[in-house]
Amino acid sequence: MKTCWAQYLLWLIVATLGVGGALSACGQKGALYRPAPEIAPAAQVEDALEVAASAHNDTQKTTTKP
Repeated sequence: MKTCWAQYLLWLIVATLGVGGALSACGQKGALYRPAPEIAPAAQVEDALEVAASAHNDTQKTTTKP
């Protein structure tokens, strides 16, 4: 079976686009790490702890059997 010149041209185009796509990603710039999560101010943390503690106390009061 004889191959056609168009088949070689197709493979050349596919290879060129593949290599070009792979190389285009090499120059991407930007952060190469994940930024640190923001830390909440201490007042907000204390408020959240108080809310959680009061909710915990409320559930203990309603779930205890007499």
